[in-house]
Amino acid sequence: MCLSLAVAARKHFGELILLRRVRDRIDRECARPFDVETLAHSVDMPVAQFVRRFREAYGLSPHDYRRAAEAVRNREARAARPAVA
Repeated sequence: MCLSLAVAARKHFGELILLRRVRDRIDRECARPFDVETLAHSVDMPVAQFVRRFREAYGLSPHDYRRAAEAVRNREARAARPAVA
């Protein structure tokens, strides 16, 4: 593997680690207001680049990911409720 390819791969994996931390933060802080600018700043990326990289990594924009995660939590909460007769 050439040196420049190794450097690019290391940078890419570093970005994926940061994006995973942001994804975990979105899951953890689901009750807090959502601010994509703050999330982008936390990984030291411009907002447009952050949204693009997040979508490349997870197939959804950060907003869409949060909505999908919220829908899953709501379905799980409804399923966990006891049936009322």
